[in-house]
Amino acid sequence: MNNKVLLSGFITILIISLIGFGSSKDVKAKDIKAEGTSKSSDFVIEDGVLKKYKGSAKEVIIPDGVIEIGGGEAAANNGLNYNDTITSVVIPDTVTKIGVNAFYMCTSLTKIDIPDSVTTIATMAFGSCRNLSEITIPKSVTTIDSKMAFFNTPWLEAKEAESDIVIVNNILISGYNAKGEVIVPEGVTKLAGSSMSFSTITKVTLPESLIEVGKGAFAGCGKLKEVYIKDNVEIIGDGAFERCKSLEVLRLSNKLTEIGDIFSYANGCKNLKELEIPVSVKKIHENTFISCAKTFTILVHENSAAHKYAKENNVRYKVIGADGKIQTPTYKVVKVKKGDTLWKISSKHLGKGNRFKEIIKLNNLKKTTLYVGQKLKLPTK
Repeated sequence: MNNKVLLSGFITILIISLIGFGSSKDVKAKDIKAEGTSKSSDFVIEDGVLKKYKGSAKEVIIPDGVIEIGGGEAAANNGLNYNDTITSVVIPDTVTKIGVNAFYMCTSLTKIDIPDSVTTIATMAFGSCRNLSEITIPKSVTTIDSKMAFFNTPWLEAKEAESDIVIVNNILISGYNAKGEVIVPEGVTKLAGSSMSFSTITKVTLPESLIEVGKGAFAGCGKLKEVYIKDNVEIIGDGAFERCKSLEVLRLSNKLTEIGDIFSYANGCKNLKELEIPVSVKKIHENTFISCAKTFTILVHENSAAHKYAKENNVRYKVIGADGKIQTPTYKVVKVKKGDTLWKISSKHLGKGNRFKEIIKLNNLKKTTLYVGQKLKLPTK
């Protein structure tokens, strides 16, 4: 009887020991997994935007509910950027935008699958991910802000090695290796920012399908002489033709409503001789043509916003009449009376005092001092 009790007690102790040993092993396995993957406390999330990842895991699983990753300033420390530990990332299908700098300098990241909920990839999103060689981009992505989104990645370098023009989802993201005369194929709807920058192209013809020319699209194309834009383009980004020092011909779209600072620096249009501004244009950046005022003539439609801009900013212009023909410049002559100044004459005859610059230009005046009896030509348009 006593032997049975002793045996029963021994078995009970053995079972407890085994259970305890098994539990200890399970806990350690969970701890190891926790060290290798991200935890919810590792993320700073505000209003659905993943502002910062604070963890040190190699495998990062972004929480459901995040709608944007990163999205700070271009040089900001945000999203998952400046991380040399992360090797893999799982993005939930709640994310619609991969923001500015989101994964910038994630140097250990080799592959990423973007879910088909994402529509936008911002500039420098994966920039300088120096080992990122595989990227899956779904058809849902309709906006890639800039070639710089993939700058300095093996993935982009491989694409550029395959073709002089890299197109993703109808977005031309790189033409860096293009040269000479280039015809962008039909179907392309957007030139991403900086997409053709610093290439050695000399002439480019854009397709009917194109809607937008991104910021700095042709920046630094020092050999570019001719650009022909078809009539569906609605947006041309700032700096699109920055440092295109050889540009002589630029044909604009008749759907363009605004011309921003497309040259972005002094004398940016110095080799353009004439440029027709479509009647569709309602707004022109104040300084766009100012630096070229002495060498450059814009062709404006009568009574259009461009016509008004040219007069107010003393930019050389010619008027296109209702018949589509360039009008012969006309003017009237007035005599200077005692007490007259250029401002007074401009106010009286042209409606605005600040149009006196037009009088100076039309009469090739070297100084603003007037004398009684002096004859001045005044524009009538």
